[in-house]
Order: sequence, then structure tokens, then C-alpha cells
Amino acid sequence: MKTYQLKFLAWTFSAFLPPDDHDAEEEVDYYELLDVPKNANADDLKKAYRKRSLQLHPDKLRQRGMVYQGQAITEEEARSRFQQMKAAYDTLKDPKKRQIYDALGHKGMQFVINPSHAMDPHVLLGNLAKSSVFDRAKLMTLVILFFGLIFLQPILVCAKVDQMLEKDGGALENASWVALLIPFWLFAAFYGVLLIIGKAVLPLIQWISFVVGILFLTLKFDEVMSWDYAALFIPFYIWMALRLFEAKSDMRTVQADMSKMVTIEYIEKFVINETKQDDDGNDIEDQLHRTYNDLNEEERDGINKEYIIVHVPPKPAAPGDGEDDEEDDFDKIERSPEYQEARTRHEHASKSMQRIIIPEIPLIVLIIVQLDMDKSWNWGLTFLPLWIAMAFECCGGCYGFFCTSALAHIEVQEAMADHFAKEQEAKENDGDEESKDNDEGKTDVEKMEGGGDAKTDTAEGKTSEMVGAAEAEKSEKTNLEEKVGIDTAVTVDPPVKTEKANAEFEADGVKREEKESDDGDEDDEFMFEMDEDTFHQFQQAEVEAENKATEAQSKAISSFCNIIFQTIIAALFVAKLNQVYEERDDQQMDGTSSFSTFWILFPFLLISGCIISCFACAIFGAANIDTAMSSEDANENGDNDGGDEETAAVNNNEAAPVILTPPPSHGVEDLRQKNDAESNAQVDIESPNDVESAGNGAAPAEAEDTDPESAMDDLD
Repeated sequence: MKTYQLKFLAWTFSAFLPPDDHDAEEEVDYYELLDVPKNANADDLKKAYRKRSLQLHPDKLRQRGMVYQGQAITEEEARSRFQQMKAAYDTLKDPKKRQIYDALGHKGMQFVINPSHAMDPHVLLGNLAKSSVFDRAKLMTLVILFFGLIFLQPILVCAKVDQMLEKDGGALENASWVALLIPFWLFAAFYGVLLIIGKAVLPLIQWISFVVGILFLTLKFDEVMSWDYAALFIPFYIWMALRLFEAKSDMRTVQADMSKMVTIEYIEKFVINETKQDDDGNDIEDQLHRTYNDLNEEERDGINKEYIIVHVPPKPAAPGDGEDDEEDDFDKIERSPEYQEARTRHEHASKSMQRIIIPEIPLIVLIIVQLDMDKSWNWGLTFLPLWIAMAFECCGGCYGFFCTSALAHIEVQEAMADHFAKEQEAKENDGDEESKDNDEGKTDVEKMEGGGDAKTDTAEGKTSEMVGAAEAEKSEKTNLEEKVGIDTAVTVDPPVKTEKANAEFEADGVKREEKESDDGDEDDEFMFEMDEDTFHQFQQAEVEAENKATEAQSKAISSFCNIIFQTIIAALFVAKLNQVYEERDDQQMDGTSSFSTFWILFPFLLISGCIISCFACAIFGAANIDTAMSSEDANENGDNDGGDEETAAVNNNEAAPVILTPPPSHGVEDLRQKNDAESNAQVDIESPNDVESAGNGAAPAEAEDTDPESAMDDLD
């Protein structure tokens, strides 16, 4: 970029450059520091730098007694002058820096020294807030000119159509359509040059076909060409065919790229470290394991030509994922940004094909039939393919808005259900293994019992003899009691149940019944426990699902608004066509019964007006961020003035000395008696022992005497 171009850009966008600081010292011109003219070459700059170094170097000045040009200077001033001179030479010896300095001066050097800071939105907004009204007016004029150039061609077309339909006509009524579309021809030439520079062959051919079709239409309107519309639309046929070919080729390219996508683990496992075999077909052991970084440039280029290595981001923890669960390579590829970008390109190409096949081709066929065959159809019926396509897009937007959120949460719930089902299955497998072990233990016991039948018979015989002896002894004791008349039985009184014990027993019985009923319900209903890690994973999955749903809903809203806008424009255009052709059929071309063509542009003009108003508010209402933040802080401090006063008062009280006064003796006695009464009221006496212990505990409390001086000592 040349110097005059930089100067023009600097003058146009001077509002974003740092303002002149009048309080600061004037910065010396770099050419004056080196004492060279502005057209000095590299050799002149080098000689001047050497000469000025001998004059301004601190060591040389120290040898001359710190005297420069007859004036005594300090060492700091000498060092500062030398650093400025060195910065001037470093800037002027670099052609790019010198060009920027010649165009922008010291302001432009900030874009060279620290470009990230100079292009920071915070810094740019601060510079805009400090700029003058004239600089802001230049920006606003640029915005208005931009929108004016965009709407210049549509405004001219609408004005000509209205004047053609009016009875009196106007200046544009007899104007040629080719001359009227001069802004479009200029834009077409500019865009074609850009495509040629970018070497975009297929888009260039498409653009040429579209422009030629517009040219044929203008010649038809000027009555230069007398072709039918079926032949006149040949460039548009070519344009749509090229778009179909481009979309189809893009889909094939994307599919080929997606089939070549692999992970770095796949490359290292199956490509770099492929298992080699000897002549007999046996695997060779102890092969050298290499990574992708160990390859040289030639090997990497060969792999990159054959494969597309994707960068897989770390997988977020999902409910039900265990440490031992290994993710499939295809799942890793699907999470990569390269695969997501390819998928977006495929969807875009597919939608382009759908738009060409469904609305555009049938629409152009119906328009040709309507114009060439002089059908008296309603133009709304002619545009029926467009209405159908918009209805389908509207349904898709509604589905994305209303159903995406529910589907995202349903996926999370299904993942949780699968996780708990796996846990339940694992528990059942563990229970089956335990029951199997118990069955094996019972089998072993039965085998042991079957081997010792003889010992069991002997033990049973001895047991029967002992039982018989015990019964004989009991009968003898009963006979002895009858003879003597003494009752040797021990009589035990049944325990007396109090009301409290009965209540506890009944409550215990209720609890046992509830526990038994709960145990019975556990068999009927599936219960699960969620540990902390699973709960956090579930929360994270819910948040991610909510984010995805929000993103899908925002896209659906934007698509829905776009469809509504297109529908309004198409409806206005169709209504205008119907009125024009009705007037033509009735031979009343006065334009009184038809609305103005500018109403078709009204939605565009309305939105553009809102955008221009926003730009005006942003440009002329920009305030310094630092000043705004400081004023907000001051307002907050002003709101908290009362709180600050209270805080200051508290601080003052804390700083003041604390003087403790002893309470009166009668007050202490009343307080002690009140505390004793409350403690006695809280005692639940259920037996004489409790009463006795309470009385023993109360006596020392009453005997204790509270001394005010001891209380003061405790407080101290």
C-alpha cells in the first residue's frame, strides 16, 4: 500500500487513532533527530546515525563535561536523547515502518510496536470517545454512503416502474433500462475482477451467466431483442446448472475428505507401526515403535496426502461412562472440529441443491408459461413453488425451536437410564454368583452328611437314652412334691407396662410394619442410588444439552425471521404484479389503483434505517470507558454513603476505650434465680431418684454467691 493510500485511510478513520495529547511534550520529528531530509536513502541514514551517535552518546558527553550544544544537561537527559535518536534510526531504516511513519506519524507507530493493543476494541472505543465531532462525522458519512450505494440501484428501478405506470410519467419513463442499470454493471465488473484475481473459475462463469441473463432482460424491456422468454432465460439455465454441478462436486469432495479422516492414534497404530511379517508369514516381534513426531518431512507429507489427521478434543464426562470404557475411533472423529466443518459444508451444499431443484426450477418454468403463453393466472399461483419451499423451511425452524431442547434432554435421560440399567444388571450378576456359591456350599455339606450316617445313628441312640432318664427324674420329683406338700415352682410377676412403654411398643410396631412394607415395595419398584461423580456428570450433561438446545433455538429463530422477511417481500412483489397486469388487461394504466413500488423496498429501508440509527448512537454517543466506569463507581459509592457513615461510626466506637460497669447485686440474684427456675422446668422427673438428683444439684447453685468483682475479672 502506498503512502497516499495510508494517508487517505488515516484521514478517513482518524476517529480511531489516538488523539493528540496537548499536555505532553512535543515529539521531535525523526528526520530532525537524525538531521536528514525526508527523501534520504539508506546510506545517508547510516552516516547520519553514526554522526549523531558520537554527539549524543552518554559516554562521549561525559568526556565533554555533559555539555551539548553549549548547554549543560544531566545524564538522564543525555540517555533519553540517545534512545530517541536510536528509535528514529530503527524506524526509518525499515521501509515498512518508514512508510507508516510518513503517513501516520507517531500515532501510526503504535500499530507497529503493539498491534494487538492498538486494535483492541477497548482502545479503539476509547480513542473514538476522545475524538472530535468532525472525525465522528466523517465516520457517519462513510456509513451513509455505504447504504446509499447499496440502495441506489433498487431505488432507480422502483422509480422507473412507478413513472411508467403513472399517467403523466416522469424523467425516467423513457430512460433506457441498460443505462438505468449502470450501478449494477459497475458492481458486476468489480466483482468479476475480484474473482479473476482469486482464480475462482467456476464462480466466475456462474457470475458471467447471471449478468448476461440480466443484460438479455434489459434488452427485452428496451425492445431491442424480440426473443421469447424461454430463449431469453438460457443464461439463467446455465447459471442454475453450474450451481447444481458445484453443489454436487462439493458434496463429493466433502464425502471423500470425511472418508480420509483418521486420528493420530490410528496413524501410529496401523500406518506407522504396521505389523510386519517375515517370508513364512509370521509376525516379526520386537519391532521399533515410532510416533508421528518421529517421522521426517517426506514421510509426513506422504501420510498427509493419503489421510486427513483430525484433532480430537477431550471428551466431556458423560453419565454412565466408566474409566475402562474405550471410545470408538469413529466417535472420536465425529467430535473433531474438522469433521464438524466438513459436515456443515455438506449440509450447505445439500441445501443449495434442494433450493435449486424444488423452488427455482419449477418457478422459472411457471414464469415462462405465464409470460409466453399469456395465461391469465394469478401470480400467487405462479409463485406456488416458492410458497411451498418457505413453508417447509418454516416447519423446519419450528421443529428446531420447539423439539431440539426436548430431544437433547431426552438423550441425557436415556443415557442415565442405560447407566442405571447396567448397574442393576451388574448387581443381579453379583447376586447370581453369590447364590451359586451358596448352592455349592450346601452340596458340600450334604456330601459330608452322607459320609457320616453311622455316627449320626449312634448319636441319636445316646440322645434318646438321656431324654428317658430326664423324664424319669422329673416324675420322681413330682411324686415327692405331692407327698411333702411344698410348692417348689418359682412365681414371677408379669412386668407392668406404663403408658410410655406402651406408646414406645406401639410406635416400634408401626415402624416395623412400615419397614416390612418398604421392603416389599423394593421388590416391586426399581430403586437406584446415585453417587457424587455420577451426579456431577449428570449435571454437566444437562448443561451441555441446554447449551446445544439454546444454540439450535437461536439458529431456528434467525432462520424463522429470515423466512418471514422473504415472505413479506415476495408477497408485496406478487401483489404489485397482480395489480399491474389487471390494469393492463383493463387498459387503465394510470397507476391510481396500484400501490407504489417503493413499498416492496420498505422492509429493507426500515431495517437499514434501524442499523444507521444504531451506528449514529454508537459513533456520537461513545463515551470513554474509563470515565464511565469511574462515574459508575462514584455513583455506587454515593449510594453507600449511609453505610459508609455507619461503618465509620462503628470504627470510631471500636477505637474508643471500653468502660465496663459492674451490674447491681439484686440484678444478679434475680438473673440467677430465673436461670435456676428455667433449668428446673426443663428437668423431666420420672422417678424419685431423678427428684433427689435434681434437689442435690439445686442446693449448691443456691448456696453459690455471685461476686460483681469476680464477674468483672471474668469479663476482663
